[in-house]
Amino acid sequence: MPALFRATVTKGSIVKVRLAGRTVRGWVVAEDAEPPPGVEVRDISELSSIGPSADVVDLCQWAAWRYAGRLRPFLLAATAPRRVPSLPSPRRPREPSLVPGADTEVTRLVGDAMAGSRASPAVLRLAPASGRLELVERAAAMAEVAGGVALVIVPTRAEASRLVTLLRRSGRPAVLYPEDWPGAAAGGQVVVGPRNAAFASLPSLAAVVVLDAHSETLTESRAPTWNAAVVAAERARLASVPCLLVSPCPSLELLKSGNLHTESRASERRGWAPIQVVDRRDEDPHSGLYSEVAVRAARDVVSEGAARPVVFVLNRTGTARYVRCGACGALVRCENCGAALARAASDALSCPRGCGQQPPVCNECGSRRLKLLAIGTKRATTDIEHLLAIPVAEVTAARSPDLEGARAVVGTEAVFHRLTSAELVVFLDFDLDLASPRLRAEEHALSLLAAASRLVGGRRRGGRVVVQTRLPDHEVLAAAISADPGKVSEPEQARRARLRLPPFRAVALITGTEAGELAAVLESEHGLEVAEVERGYLVRAADEQSLCDALAGARPLGLDARIEVDPLRL
Repeated sequence: MPALFRATVTKGSIVKVRLAGRTVRGWVVAEDAEPPPGVEVRDISELSSIGPSADVVDLCQWAAWRYAGRLRPFLLAATAPRRVPSLPSPRRPREPSLVPGADTEVTRLVGDAMAGSRASPAVLRLAPASGRLELVERAAAMAEVAGGVALVIVPTRAEASRLVTLLRRSGRPAVLYPEDWPGAAAGGQVVVGPRNAAFASLPSLAAVVVLDAHSETLTESRAPTWNAAVVAAERARLASVPCLLVSPCPSLELLKSGNLHTESRASERRGWAPIQVVDRRDEDPHSGLYSEVAVRAARDVVSEGAARPVVFVLNRTGTARYVRCGACGALVRCENCGAALARAASDALSCPRGCGQQPPVCNECGSRRLKLLAIGTKRATTDIEHLLAIPVAEVTAARSPDLEGARAVVGTEAVFHRLTSAELVVFLDFDLDLASPRLRAEEHALSLLAAASRLVGGRRRGGRVVVQTRLPDHEVLAAAISADPGKVSEPEQARRARLRLPPFRAVALITGTEAGELAAVLESEHGLEVAEVERGYLVRAADEQSLCDALAGARPLGLDARIEVDPLRL
């Protein structure tokens, strides 16, 4: 390295180097390293920008191993969106205040959890409508007392922006990541951001908080498919600081990762909304998607002129592959794992989780008269406009209209990220979520009910949730009605153990044109268990260490294959 840069270029710096007649940018990932034999060393020509801190570079290298990916995507996640020539002066720390307001059950819960969460994360089961702002303020106050910064990770940027606004109104300095990357790197504040904030460069990390740690939004959909809650927990462990994983319905992976802390039963019940289950088993299967109970409830809200909208949720936008019985209307499910079956090329039905083909027969009544589901949000929007006689907005991941003043909204689960409040939430066909081919279908279905409870404000604000289903006795509905997510965790734990799925096995899904070749190498040379599923090849190992080491050893083969560690769907 030229003497000019020795004082300014450090591990993580973004520099420019002349290669093959052109200037390229890159990150410094090690200092005083010896080049491999036959590699010519070129001097740095320019310091381009301040980059990730040294500890974050180390975290990126761990994440590349953990998720069987290249280092570059993680370094990009940790890099400022714009060039950072210098950092601003750190704000003068204010006088720390341990108690950010009234001493409540939530603040006491946070204090107890943070006191014993340095060795492993603390998992806080906080009801959907309980005080998340109180929780963050308490964690930030304790971080200030420790002389450091609190890092808060939330599923979406919109949630991060709202939380920063609320923290500033309460008088607590906060910055939004990554928009104010330099401000976060300068330190002395609460740093709030979405998924990428797990790689935020901070001068003195003192606490890590992940809100809605169960959310699938915290998982990157592009390969490498890393999860922010897992990365945040590892970062807290390396820094020996408290880590709080907060969720109204912790997944089995979260429960395994740390000690569980819960509210009192009375507080947890107040934080869940009252849920009305509409049993459609005895209704005419030709009556359509809209029960009389749901339509009447929506009309009552509209006629009363409620300030908050009615929300209809249907997790289907186009033509579906799921099969429903034409005689009794029941969703046709796999006898082994409970997933919704799909129509195969032949007359048989196929399980998306790899349980094999099954005969085209209804589980409930034995009828062979089966039909595909087809109604999506677009058709439902038109129908509900006629039923309620008011304009209805449609929200999907690809469609985000202005919802200002909307009295009724139809959408997929994306609606929970667009709205902040509602008077009534109606799940038009909850069976699709209960029997989804997702690996974590039951947990995801419970998370949707938690999101609906938060949207209507729990029992405190008088809103309610209506669920249309032909599976009224399902443990997910029982758990939400009783405000006890443990009613899902216990049977799900037994189901996962039987199917040898996480957290009892470490798994990865391999897809792509050469997925079969890579799977064969993992099976023959690394001893992993391989099973062919609908989307590709599922590989299993006894633990994460064995799985990630095997994937790291096989990656130099250079095969055209996509690897998803801890896949959300199979």
